[in-house]
Amino acid sequence: MTPIVLDTGVLVKVFVQEGDSWSATRLLQAATEGKYRILAPDSMAVEFGNVLWKSVVRTQLREAEARQELADFPFDRIEWLPARVLLEEAYGIAIEHEVAVYDAAFLAAAASLGVDFVTADERLHRRVAGRLPWVKLLRDFEGA
Repeated sequence: MTPIVLDTGVLVKVFVQEGDSWSATRLLQAATEGKYRILAPDSMAVEFGNVLWKSVVRTQLREAEARQELADFPFDRIEWLPARVLLEEAYGIAIEHEVAVYDAAFLAAAASLGVDFVTADERLHRRVAGRLPWVKLLRDFEGA
């Protein structure tokens, strides 16, 4: 079982149909089948909820649908890493790479564990991939 850090956007694509949703679903299925061990900062759960809330506010999703997506979130398939432990390294990464600290928490998690970080965020990927080769874009990740 290969450990990987996933960003929130990858899991959002499993629940909200967007570009690359198929790749995200395949990746989660592969994890369910034991190919990957998913790791993420524990702040991911709140960030996921915030994305759903924004979708409701923007009338892209009904509130009942968002609540169902929250209920279906794969909490038990993710190994949660305490964001407070990642914060100092995340802050340093944020400063060095000019990315948001909440994004840098995922980078810090992957860096500290020596594993790939799979993101659906093309802007983040463009910003760091040249210097951090273990940052993989979802659509290019071999397991997706």
